[in-house]
Amino acid sequence: MSGPFNGAPLRRRPTINITSLIDVMFLLLIFFMVSATFRDERGLEVTLPEGGQAETNGGQPHEIIVQEDGALFLDGEPVDDAELRSRLQGLGEEGQDVNVVLRADENAGWGRIVRVMDTVRAVGGARLTAATRMPTGEAEP
Repeated sequence: MSGPFNGAPLRRRPTINITSLIDVMFLLLIFFMVSATFRDERGLEVTLPEGGQAETNGGQPHEIIVQEDGALFLDGEPVDDAELRSRLQGLGEEGQDVNVVLRADENAGWGRIVRVMDTVRAVGGARLTAATRMPTGEAEP
């Protein structure tokens, strides 16, 4: 068989059948949706401030919660400033890379929050992240 213009044989264009690839992608999607684990939030009531930027740290973070009345919690257990410092130092001595998430109520005193941040910084080796909530979609002034 020859082509219409130059007498060369006709070639078939190679085709890739992607039907099986789509099936595999759907199976992977279903697998990850079913096997995903969801983390439950702790039961302490904290109203987080809004934030515009989002970033996550790797690893399982330790949570420091500052409630509106200034109450302080580390991983859901009530602590005072001295106990917070000693427990964070203990985590650092265990050779762990200490990730700390600060969840402070938006109505908590700023001085209290700064003291907690200073405590985390003084321990050394700890990475501090401030938790916020996504803006509700209101237009900024």
